[in-house]
Amino acid sequence: MVQSTHPFLSALWHNLATCVLLLDNKFVIQYANNSCSELFGLGLKRLIGLSINDIFSHHHIDFERLAQYTLNDGVDCQQHRVDVVFVDNRAATLNLHARRLNHQNDTYILLECRRIDDEVRFDQASNQMHQYQAARTLIRGLAHEIKNPLGGIRGAAQLLQYETFQQERDQCAQLIIEQADRLTELVDKLLGPNQLPNKASCNIHQTLESVLKLSMLDNASRISLSKDYDPSIPDIVIDQAKIQQVVLNIVRNAQQALEKKADGCITLTTRIKHRMRRGERLMKKALLIQITDNGPGIAEELKDTLFYPMITNKDGGSGLGLSIAQTIVEQHGGLIDCDSWPGHTEFNIYLPFDNNGTGASNENSLAR
Repeated sequence: MVQSTHPFLSALWHNLATCVLLLDNKFVIQYANNSCSELFGLGLKRLIGLSINDIFSHHHIDFERLAQYTLNDGVDCQQHRVDVVFVDNRAATLNLHARRLNHQNDTYILLECRRIDDEVRFDQASNQMHQYQAARTLIRGLAHEIKNPLGGIRGAAQLLQYETFQQERDQCAQLIIEQADRLTELVDKLLGPNQLPNKASCNIHQTLESVLKLSMLDNASRISLSKDYDPSIPDIVIDQAKIQQVVLNIVRNAQQALEKKADGCITLTTRIKHRMRRGERLMKKALLIQITDNGPGIAEELKDTLFYPMITNKDGGSGLGLSIAQTIVEQHGGLIDCDSWPGHTEFNIYLPFDNNGTGASNENSLAR
């Protein structure tokens, strides 16, 4: 059994709101603070020496994965929103964080447990409200986009009833066709890209250089466009045109946000990330493309629904650009997220390298 010999340190650990357990390599509890006793409903003397499994009557904790990551790989392991039932039949939802700890030739697991029942309920209520608001915004946007072509179709059809000259009848028919095509295009955009990516090995920095060149052509405000490339990044298998479309869309959004800023700056950054985890998705090796600007930031009311279709605060914007971007990135098995506050906005695109170690160790000549 492990005990602290320093009174102040012991008091500090026991007064933490987070439950802290020290497990040996057989998952037997060697140390627990007071919060563990409160959470698990067992006294500290009963907890010490128990197997971690014995404090639950039912749980969804993946101990096999936890042991693989912490004990074998030496990598921190996190498990979120894990449902458990304690031996006294109380149910809870936990967040877990495990880390390997070596001490005097022994290996331990430092396991932190935090109860998040209230947070989960709050998140669910918040998500429902955001979804409700997003649905209303989507419906209003759709109604606006659909009413205009429908009005044109109705007007042309009414004229067609009374026109006797063939030329005018042809013009009315052409107007109906054009407005019907406009509606079809709107539906196609809402559904997102309907073709799978045409992937091939490419130099990501060549793709980004094309984005910078295109952005410079549409840069009336003289916004600074800079790059911070990692020259060691190997080639990656992607649909170059689609990823270029994603990055270009985000850069142009940033340019519009910076139009009134005298020292506006946009930076494209590339990095390699290892063992990228987002929720239950794990990428052993991923390419990060980061687009950063020093604009006003994204409005708080838009952050949680940013990638929903028809969500926009731009005059004349369709609100479909980021929704399509997310679809394209997901088609590549990747992830896209955004972090923003006043004076800073960053979009992070994570694209996985394939399991065959795609890419040689060549250095990109454009990365400088």
